[in-house]
Parts: sequence; C-alpha cells; structure tokens
Amino acid sequence: MSSGMGTTGTTGTTGTTGTTDSTQTSGGKGQGATGTPNFVFDLVSVLYHSLESGSKIQQYLQDAQQSGNNDLVQFFQQVQQQDKQRAQQAQQILSKISSNLPSH
Repeated sequence: MSSGMGTTGTTGTTGTTGTTDSTQTSGGKGQGATGTPNFVFDLVSVLYHSLESGSKIQQYLQDAQQSGNNDLVQFFQQVQQQDKQRAQQAQQILSKISSNLPSH
C-alpha cells in the first residue's frame, strides 16, 4: 500500500488518530455537509432515485410495448414494480425514523 492510504485502506483524509473520518469519505453528503445524519441522507437518496427511475421506466415500457417485444415489456414492468416497492419501503422507514430525528 502507498503511504497516502489511511488505516482503513481508503484514500480519504486521515485524522490525527490515524483513522479515516466517515464524514470526509462520504463525499460531503449528509451530516458533514448539511447536519443531516448520513443514514437519513442515504435513505432519502434511495427514495429519490427509486421515484425518478420509476418515472423514466414508464417511457422505456412504452417503447418496449411499441416494439412488440414481450420480453422487454415484462422486464420493464418488473423493474417498475421493484422501484415502486423500494420507494414505498423507503417512505415507510423514513416515516418511522423521522419522529426520532433531532430538529435543526
């Protein structure tokens, strides 16, 4: 390993204790940048991307239907259903944990 590596094996910034600070290796997201706990930021990100993907998949599904390719239609329907389920689960978890979060 190069001497620039932290003790955790990442190329993140090494603190004075020799361990890599999690807020520095997280790309500036969450707690370090906004005061929002990283796990909340991560959950909201998954929710956002699931919703965004679900809306884009609708166009892909229409294209597949127009092509007459039933395998593609089934595939995109499955992806859309998975995105919907993932978004619903993320919303439920966010609802449960939001009452326990500190207010800013």
